[in-house]
Amino acid sequence: MLAAFPEPQAYEHWVGGNLNDALLFQGLRLHFSECDSRAPLPDSTLNSIVIHQRPDAYLFGRPVGEWTKDTVLRELRARGYDAQTPANGDVDRKLGLSFEDDGRLVWVEVYA
Repeated sequence: MLAAFPEPQAYEHWVGGNLNDALLFQGLRLHFSECDSRAPLPDSTLNSIVIHQRPDAYLFGRPVGEWTKDTVLRELRARGYDAQTPANGDVDRKLGLSFEDDGRLVWVEVYA
């Protein structure tokens, strides 16, 4: 997996702690199924991706930062996803989305 990212790993404040199951990059966390006390194991599988304000991240062919809550909900429903919007304003299911107060998408979580 590291060969796919030609950039150094980096810890950022938003990622939190207890992340020995993850590889960390600017605006990106990749979580794996198996790890030891230091890092994911080489034979583990990717089981979730978290994107937080990464400028080169895309969702459905468009930069993540171009999406708003309204546009992403329309896109998800057009693609047949049952997009749920709980009281906190996020979108939830196997795809977690969070938005700024202005409606701009700033957080994407994809679960296996």
